Amino acid sequence: MDDGEELWTGRLYLRPPGWADAAAVIAICGDWEVARRLSRIPHPYGYSDFRFFLEQVVVREPTWAIVLRETNELAGVIGLAPHQDGESAELGYYIGRAHWNQGLTTEAGQAVVRLGIEDFGYPRLTSGYHADNPASGRVLAKLGFKPIGVSSRMCRAEGKDKPAINVELLA
Repeated sequence: MDDGEELWTGRLYLRPPGWADAAAVIAICGDWEVARRLSRIPHPYGYSDFRFFLEQVVVREPTWAIVLRETNELAGVIGLAPHQDGESAELGYYIGRAHWNQGLTTEAGQAVVRLGIEDFGYPRLTSGYHADNPASGRVLAKLGFKPIGVSSRMCRAEGKDKPAINVELLA
């Protein structure tokens, strides 16, 4: 299976992001409340950041737009960043504030975790979240990730390192 595979869940269609997603992604990532919870997203977030995402990130990391099947609205993005060991990958995601607390991230995560373990063959997935974002910790726990330690993770939006909880999921 290739990295650009489409995935379907009960409420979601996961597909590769494209240029037509620029406005939606810029709106989501441009929201301070979203950006301050992430490591790699700058703030403000503009077209050049989206271009970098498509041209530099999506081509190297399996990435999916999280699209609501009912309305065709892009709600967020999820992906797997392969580690250099070739044996593991890091799960990352974000979802627009209008879609928080609806279980959409968990639903998308279940599909991507399954793909990462079963189809891509990763025996181990990792992730992490800033300590001030317990909602992300709850999503990861629902997906089966277990805490393995604490660290400091960059928050580009805030321009500083922040305390973080590291988690892993073994196949």
